[in-house]
Amino acid sequence: MSPAARLTSGQLQRLTAAFHAGAATASKAIEGWLMVPAVISIDSADECPLDLATTVLSETGDIVGMCVMQMEGTLSGRMVLAFDDLSGLSLSDLLLGKEPGTAVEWGEIEVSSALESMNILGSSYLNGMAANLTQEASSPVTLVPSPPQFYRDFAESLLQTVFMEQAVDGSHVLFARARFELRGQPLNWTFLLIPHPPSLQKLSQLLSSRDNAGGAQS
Repeated sequence: MSPAARLTSGQLQRLTAAFHAGAATASKAIEGWLMVPAVISIDSADECPLDLATTVLSETGDIVGMCVMQMEGTLSGRMVLAFDDLSGLSLSDLLLGKEPGTAVEWGEIEVSSALESMNILGSSYLNGMAANLTQEASSPVTLVPSPPQFYRDFAESLLQTVFMEQAVDGSHVLFARARFELRGQPLNWTFLLIPHPPSLQKLSQLLSSRDNAGGAQS
């Protein structure tokens, strides 16, 4: 049985609500970090074959920068922040108060800016998501981020790596995708949250708790 088959439409709807809660919390955090108006919104929560999932960054470009963070605790998985060079390098210019286009290559400062932004984004996203899921569960849900790592390579190659653990367990993968706006303008960044297969099983049980509770009360 593929991981996608473990979640009903009702469970996916409640999981998507948790993704929205994470995005709302992350929006406030990243806005405070960048000191400019910022909005992070859920673009989609998708279940699809691996070969389609690896094309999710096709709009970003062939070569992408990517910050990858592990999610641990009650659930496990990976979080990914991906961007083209122009969008990623503009982040360091913004944080350093420089004119857009000043940074032209990935040096230590530029990579550090991306990693710290991912650290703030991922941590706050997990806090919001955990608070929402705890409302569904009989015990608190804890989601803990690990320090992020930076990669730069072909988008499809990097995505094959981050999706591989799900793909081993079945033909389909599940992930949430978020989009960004900065100063009211779309930003070519994509944020992905990719649960590991064992966590899909835990999510199925966790998201069923409300159904079970409702049945017991009726």
